[in-house]
Amino acid sequence: MVPVKDRDEFMPQGLPSVLLVEPEYRLRLQYKSIFKKAGFELSGEAGEPARALELAIEKKPGAVLFHLGTEPEGTESLARLAKLAPVLVLGKAAPELALLGIYGCLPEGAEDEEILTSLAIASARWQEAKSLRQEAEELRDLLALRKILDQAKSILMKKHHMSEQEAHRRIQRYAMYKRLTVKSVAEAIIKATGGKV
Repeated sequence: MVPVKDRDEFMPQGLPSVLLVEPEYRLRLQYKSIFKKAGFELSGEAGEPARALELAIEKKPGAVLFHLGTEPEGTESLARLAKLAPVLVLGKAAPELALLGIYGCLPEGAEDEEILTSLAIASARWQEAKSLRQEAEELRDLLALRKILDQAKSILMKKHHMSEQEAHRRIQRYAMYKRLTVKSVAEAIIKATGGKV
C-alpha cells in the first residue's frame, strides 16, 4: 500500500460507510487507519466471509472492501454480499468475478487513493442503480394503477351512462369520503361486477 497524500483534494463529500473483509489482522489495522484518515466510516470488520455476511445484513454498509483469498468458500459469500452492498474485490482478477455481481476489482498492492476512490465510485453507482430500480418499480405500479382505474371507469361509464371524467371524479370522491386509496376503490368496483383485477 502506497501512503496517501492530501485526500481532501480528490475525495467527494458523503463518503460511504465501509465493511472491511480482510483475514489478516495487521492489514485490517492498516485499512482502518486509511479509512479514518480519509473520512470513511468503518461500519464493521471481519476476518472471514461468513462473519462479513452477518455484518452486512446488520449494518447495511455503503460499500464492502473484500480481500479475496484462495479459499473457495470466499466466492460464495462474495456473491451473497454483492446482493446487499456494492463490493470492491482486492485480489487476483478473474473473469468469473463478473458473474458474482461485484462492482470492481483491484490487484493486491493497489494504491490507497485507488482503493478509496473505487469504493466511493462503487457506492455512488450502487445508489444510482438502486434509484433506477425504484423508479422502474414506481412506473410499474403506476401503469398497474392506470389499468385498474381505466377498467373501473369503463364499468361506471357503461352502467351509469357517465363520461370518463365523471367516472374518475366519482371514484376519487368515494375514495376520499371512505378514506381509501383510489386503487382499492377501483378494485372493489371491478370485483363487484364479477371482473378480475
